[in-house]
Amino acid sequence: MSFEELMAHASEIKFLAIKRALDEHETEPEYARQGVDGYYQQVIEPLFKPFSRIPDPAGYQPTIDGLSAAMHDLSGGHIDQDPIDKNPYLANPTLEKMHTASDYLQDWSGQAAMLFKQKFLDPFPAISANQFILTAILKAALEAHQAMWAKTRDDIDKIAHATMDVFDNKCCDKNTWNVTFTVLSSIGATAAAVLTVATDGAAAPLLLSVVGAAAQVGATLPPDSLSDPPKGGGETALQIINSMKATIDQLTLVVQKAEAVIAEKTSAVTRLLGEHGSYFVSARPAVTSIPDGEITGSAGLGDSN
Repeated sequence: MSFEELMAHASEIKFLAIKRALDEHETEPEYARQGVDGYYQQVIEPLFKPFSRIPDPAGYQPTIDGLSAAMHDLSGGHIDQDPIDKNPYLANPTLEKMHTASDYLQDWSGQAAMLFKQKFLDPFPAISANQFILTAILKAALEAHQAMWAKTRDDIDKIAHATMDVFDNKCCDKNTWNVTFTVLSSIGATAAAVLTVATDGAAAPLLLSVVGAAAQVGATLPPDSLSDPPKGGGETALQIINSMKATIDQLTLVVQKAEAVIAEKTSAVTRLLGEHGSYFVSARPAVTSIPDGEITGSAGLGDSN
């Protein structure tokens, strides 16, 4: 494909439309005000211009790689693969030190010592696992967005080439040409691993449905009416351009649908963070509310023998 030449393709389509209309002495009401040249100057290139400005899929990769690196740091071993794309992640040995941290605190007594164990050490495996899953979900959402824009580039380029082929009589049947949209098939829905939070020895599960790139999650979204582009083609320049415009308009709707799916899943994660922040962040100590004179007492930080 040749997305980088998209606006050059638009210019070529404009030239071909004008040439066809003039060569065939076509008369259309649309040409009355500005003439053939003026009409197609106003119509064709503005259809392609927004697509020429869509994000470069490669621009997502540094952030995706950064999230993957964070997952390596958060991997505690009991979850040994990405819950979305199933890629393996080796355990980070540094996290294993949390299991022996209590050995250094045996001589620490008082309420703070008990709460530190209950609120930080004990739930640490669950919290770090949930952070690992959350990071995987965010990475998957970026990969879905990356795939969406990559397929959008492919689809708009195919529309441009199909239109030029009709004008050049390269299409098998210029009255029934069409392209197949691949945007929706580039993203897939899947279920994330269960999130858990340790509370007094009990676990409260929470399951998130997430979205990722279909190539990674091995599933595609169910097809809908937007997946079937309108049939393109025609005999006159205006018929061909109108068919092209209808196809581009539908591609725009498909992209909006794909973005809505990704946004819906991402918003669910945002709501989850707001409602269940304790799943991902340990409780902060309340020592700031203890009077100075009691900070080392049994109700405060306690004593070290």
